[in-house]
Amino acid sequence: MNKKRVIVLAAVTFLSIIAYTQTSGFLEPNQRSALVVLIVASGLWTSEAVPLAATAILIPLMQSVMGIQAFSSALTPFFSTTVMLLLGGFMLAVAVEKYDLDEYFAFLILSRFNTGAKTVVLAVMFATGFLSMWISNSASTALLIAMALKITDQIKDEKGNFSKIMVLAIAYSATAGGLSTLVGTTTCAMAAASLKTMIGYDISFLGWMVFGLPIAFIQILVIWVVLFMIFPTDVTDIPPIERPNGGLSKNQKLTMGIFLFAVFAWITGKLPGPIANTIGWAGHGYSSSMVAATILVLLYFTDLIEDRDIQNGKWSTLLLIGGGLSLGKALEVTGLVDVISDVLMNLTAGGSPFVAITIVVVAGLGISIIASNTASAGIFLPIAIGLGQKIGFSPVILAVAVGISTSLDFMLPVGTPPNAIAYSTGRVTMAEMIKAGILLDLVGAIVTITFAYLIWPMLI
Repeated sequence: MNKKRVIVLAAVTFLSIIAYTQTSGFLEPNQRSALVVLIVASGLWTSEAVPLAATAILIPLMQSVMGIQAFSSALTPFFSTTVMLLLGGFMLAVAVEKYDLDEYFAFLILSRFNTGAKTVVLAVMFATGFLSMWISNSASTALLIAMALKITDQIKDEKGNFSKIMVLAIAYSATAGGLSTLVGTTTCAMAAASLKTMIGYDISFLGWMVFGLPIAFIQILVIWVVLFMIFPTDVTDIPPIERPNGGLSKNQKLTMGIFLFAVFAWITGKLPGPIANTIGWAGHGYSSSMVAATILVLLYFTDLIEDRDIQNGKWSTLLLIGGGLSLGKALEVTGLVDVISDVLMNLTAGGSPFVAITIVVVAGLGISIIASNTASAGIFLPIAIGLGQKIGFSPVILAVAVGISTSLDFMLPVGTPPNAIAYSTGRVTMAEMIKAGILLDLVGAIVTITFAYLIWPMLI
């Protein structure tokens, strides 16, 4: 056992004992137990002293041992409808990558914008953002960064800044694009799942896009401006992007068909009232999770994926989501979320919606800077929903704000997987990421708070 793990486990144990023994005067026994679970989960997730998935599994185990919930009840969130939604999305991404269809998508978009360095970078960013809406932001980052490095290696870059711009632009736009849909990044799906579990509110695939897509679009434009401002470059011309060899194979065409079906089916599950009234169709009515399950079956029935491909389905992420939802349920059934909400309500100037939004956005973003974005969402989502109920403000808005803000960190490699991929190229230093990331984090928080306070209440 390494030294860091021993220190973290000792610290978490000490804090848990103090919290359990010193709160007996105002917390019930099961609330004190839930507080211990929250401290352990937060400490281990934040420090990453043990694998995140291991902590996720520990959460239902602790609940059972400490008498919070039966083990079967604590395990129920591990195969919620959100887990199925993400599993279908992950496996669709596996098929897209397996048959190099993502490279074809990238070519279709990028080959039309060979008119100048700034235009090409913006096209690359929107291509990355678009792919991140439907496949994981990690996959779209890895693909387009590989293509970008081939491009930058062919040009004369005396200041060395253009490669930094390309690498960071792709990573950051993948993060921004992932905010647009429920399968783009895990924190969005977790927000939807928490709303369904805690208050029974079902947000549709298209419904989430109404919240996330405008922020993603604005954020990509801001990233583009900021990167060229911070890293001035004399590169003006970009070499043509080569077309992938040959036409589409049979498997690529099949994958393309299922991909297009997935996009259509996810978007048309439940149409907004004005659209439904105009066209006379409210949508097919099947949930996003059922669509994901259908996609998974189609991928297997067409032999596009096999048993050995299932290992690429990001199972550790699915376990992490299950752990986060299980933690939220523990806070809810014991009533601890109400206690925490009461404390936060005192910080909101008597229940001010603006202050509440600011608190959840800043806290969500702040936690994600030092911990994984998924773990941050798992910790803070139940608290934000409880706060909304306590002050009489829409918990939907606060949950969406947490889902987005916990994936808005552009400052450190640990913030999001795309950040880590960009840093691993060696083209950008930690100091340079922090320099660009601080400004982008600030802008992202301001944009999210503005939309949540002024625009989103009209969408509920």
